[in-house]
Amino acid sequence: MHHFSKFISILLLAFVVSCTTEPTATTNVPAPVPTGTDTINSITNSTPTSSPNSRPTCKLVGSVMEGNMFWAEPLGKLVVISAEEETNDANLGESHRILSVYDQQCKQLFRQVLPVNFSPDFPYFLSEITYNKVSNQIAIRGYDKFYIFNLENLKLTNALSPKFQNKRFVEDAQSGSIKRLELWENYLIGFAASMGPFVYDLSNPEIPSAVMPQAEFPIVKGEQYNTMFLLRSTDGDKEYQALLPDYDYDKENFKLNILFEKPMKFQPVINKSFKDNRFILLKEQVESGNPIPHAVDMKERKIIELPAELTGKKDGEILTWLKAQTK
Repeated sequence: MHHFSKFISILLLAFVVSCTTEPTATTNVPAPVPTGTDTINSITNSTPTSSPNSRPTCKLVGSVMEGNMFWAEPLGKLVVISAEEETNDANLGESHRILSVYDQQCKQLFRQVLPVNFSPDFPYFLSEITYNKVSNQIAIRGYDKFYIFNLENLKLTNALSPKFQNKRFVEDAQSGSIKRLELWENYLIGFAASMGPFVYDLSNPEIPSAVMPQAEFPIVKGEQYNTMFLLRSTDGDKEYQALLPDYDYDKENFKLNILFEKPMKFQPVINKSFKDNRFILLKEQVESGNPIPHAVDMKERKIIELPAELTGKKDGEILTWLKAQTK
């Protein structure tokens, strides 16, 4: 298994809530972890401050779907997405798009009705994984749009859309629907159907910005790409982690597919002559000596170990060797 940097406990409380008029308290359960073979660590070493806050039992109007209640313990705030009579559709019934925030005494601090995204019966969901103790943000997933909500100042961004490097062709009505959103400190990582993974930088909470991948390898041009991102760590100076996210539609399984056990000082710019090829070379900066090349197989989404005698060779020679291994 590959990891980000040193693991610090994921503090996410998932709640299983019955869809009743007055949801009652649920038992705190461990945070969901990425399905598949990945285990993920934070990209920061910052230790969240402990909090004695306990989740309140609030009587809420309307109904709440499973996973749509989040207790931000350090801030003492309860985030809920609900359906109420106000949002009911005459033909389609409940519309889960009311975003509310309550304090520990169940006082409502924020309420906003989110716009219909595609259809009233397509609910909004809170991000599946929310490990974001540095900036205290949470993501709200719609059909093909999403929002970032700042829990400290109770501000909601405008609607955001996945961004991609190469143009994607729309296959059907499901194309572009967001299947997954995860928050890992200053990054949002998501996946859109038929289009692939996308990343946003949340370091400026007021203006989230799309992160373009360092490389994309076309499996089917215009339809399917294997996409590699280099995400900067908050642990060290100019250290990056590389990931090639993947989504298994049959199992509804999202994998971040992190390539290295810890962030390293990579050159963040890849030679344009090579960046859309099957094989990518990431150059690790070391205190003394020449950069150390690390080879990535974009098709197989994995690292290829290079023989010691190749590490000092030119890029072209290394790539020639890599191509020879697949013949």
